[in-house]
Amino acid sequence: MKGIGIALCLVAFGAHGGVNVLSDLPWFGDGLPDRNGADWYEEDPAPEFKAEFVLPPGVTETKIHFVCAGFGSFSLDGSYMNPDGLDTLWTPYDKTVYSTTTRTIRVTDATNTVFVRLGNGFYNLPPLRFWGHRLFREVVAHGRPCFKMAIDGVERPLEWRWRKTNVIRNSVYLGTEIDATRPEDTEWKPAAVVKGPKGKIVEWPSTNPGMISSDVHHGTARWLKEGEVQVVDFGVNASGVPEFIFKNAARGTRVEIVYGERLNADGSVNVLTQTAGQIKRGNGGPGAPHVACQRDAYVCGGAACERFTPPFTWHIFRYAEIRGAKHLLGANDAARTVRSMISLDEKAPAAKAFETSNKDLAAIHEMCRRTFQANLIGGVQSDCPGRERLGYGGDIVSTYEAYMLNWDMRAIYLKILQDFADEAADDGWLTETAPYVGIAVKGEGGRSGPVSWALAVPELIDGLLRHYNETKALDYYPVCTRYVRQLAAKHPDGLIPQCIGDHEALQRAPDGVTATAHWYRFVSLTAGFAKRLGRLDDATEFAALAAKIKAAFAAKYVKDGVVANGTQSAQAIGLYLGLVPQEQVAAAERCLVAAIEEKGYGPTTGIFSTRYMLMYLSEHGREDVARKIVLHKGFPGWLHMLDRDATTLWETWKESDNIYSNCHPMFGSVDEWILRFGK
Repeated sequence: MKGIGIALCLVAFGAHGGVNVLSDLPWFGDGLPDRNGADWYEEDPAPEFKAEFVLPPGVTETKIHFVCAGFGSFSLDGSYMNPDGLDTLWTPYDKTVYSTTTRTIRVTDATNTVFVRLGNGFYNLPPLRFWGHRLFREVVAHGRPCFKMAIDGVERPLEWRWRKTNVIRNSVYLGTEIDATRPEDTEWKPAAVVKGPKGKIVEWPSTNPGMISSDVHHGTARWLKEGEVQVVDFGVNASGVPEFIFKNAARGTRVEIVYGERLNADGSVNVLTQTAGQIKRGNGGPGAPHVACQRDAYVCGGAACERFTPPFTWHIFRYAEIRGAKHLLGANDAARTVRSMISLDEKAPAAKAFETSNKDLAAIHEMCRRTFQANLIGGVQSDCPGRERLGYGGDIVSTYEAYMLNWDMRAIYLKILQDFADEAADDGWLTETAPYVGIAVKGEGGRSGPVSWALAVPELIDGLLRHYNETKALDYYPVCTRYVRQLAAKHPDGLIPQCIGDHEALQRAPDGVTATAHWYRFVSLTAGFAKRLGRLDDATEFAALAAKIKAAFAAKYVKDGVVANGTQSAQAIGLYLGLVPQEQVAAAERCLVAAIEEKGYGPTTGIFSTRYMLMYLSEHGREDVARKIVLHKGFPGWLHMLDRDATTLWETWKESDNIYSNCHPMFGSVDEWILRFGK
């Protein structure tokens, strides 16, 4: 078996730049008709483009500016920069498109040729029916992948031509197929000027640090079925782009690789925790695979040694099952490596200074960081890097502090704020995810998401101001004010009854508690922004509204220190967000500690209250209780995950081998506690 590697292709971002030199150029593509039905899944070779350019006499260095909708990379000398294309950002394409690739190059010839390869990415999503009914493609701006390029010093428009490659299928959710028996086309046809996305093109500066090679992990391989199926264990669950070398395989040999976070009882790879949209029984729509798992395929060309690295996709996996390759190296004949790639600036002082002699805290910290890294691809902070890959606001609310304590998140969070602002631009409502894909559960109707998920916007503004004094965050103040006034008009009594709530709590607060508490937090933060900006009338208006919400919450949900149903979830939400009347705080704290002790210090909290409980206790003299929760052995808890061989965080306290992701950041709020109190 070959040495197998996996690259964690996370993307780093510089400060938000201005309108870029590409704005007035046309979009180029292959000009083929869009596919929206079962035909999307048929062979559709990825296109490669080329154009010649001439620089003025004596010029030996120039700068290339590149933007694409989809995934894309370019080459001057045949060696593609970021050939997987994963440094391209997913955005609301009809509002904003980011140019993330600007490179200074040296040239030696008067006439030079530049090449571009494009993949579908998030711009040409398959028509998968997520959960059997939700079609992202109907909601997001989409089309065949396309690009623009400008080269400093080249005044004549570039004349682009294109050909088909042997990348015959590619999908960000389903994987890539390459047929090495097919030579690249020799005929180059004129490229088409295409419609492309309507969004403003904004350039990230060349200070973008790019991808930085980091950890190397050694995998182990074993035969599952002698001569036909091998399973490789990479030791950790991670997002990445795998690399395989096949030796002495007969021409036309078809190799399939499926990926998973877990193994089945028979030792085969379990694909069910990362299957796109829970499509597992033929419910994905016409033409969709029966099980929409992450899968790559390679048809061998017959060379003695062939390298396969699938472009235009990534996978979340610890295990890879390789089917159909009878001529792989034996399990002990070569090293198998996992090349981890990160691109997050290590500028966070808390993470740099973190040291602990407690091996359990160190292990939880490592598990959290690996989970966070796996969920930062494509410019979104995702909920999970397999099944959905969506930028849910709720996950941001619960973990953004932990992310900021680990890395310099300034630029990516500015980008995410822009995504939410773009999605709210038309109607003022903040969406559940950004980019918006049609999911709007328990909001105010239409595109609006629940208030706890909308809270991501003011929380990120506040976090950017506190951690980095990043005043650009206040550019999004009008997004908050418009939302506050709209929501206040719909709920004049100050109470919001509906919300997804404290997701995955074992004993959860009533949804109205979570919704109204986060409504109060939203308004309070907005009042603070108004005061900082000197908008005193706004500050007075929003402070009065916050006081009204607080009084309504206390009247409905707090009695003798008991918040609603008195669970860890309800008590933590009421106390941490400052909604318990001062004369009842001591009783509420006693109630919280009693609820914790009743469960033997095992957490029964959910997406929000886990963070609130740990931070409130530690900030109010009960760090001892918080420590017992974090280090609780057995179910439920983080050490239970580790004891069950987890290397990334689960979506649920209970172990899942089917529905729930095994790489989900929301319970990673514990890392904020570890970095602040856990040394």
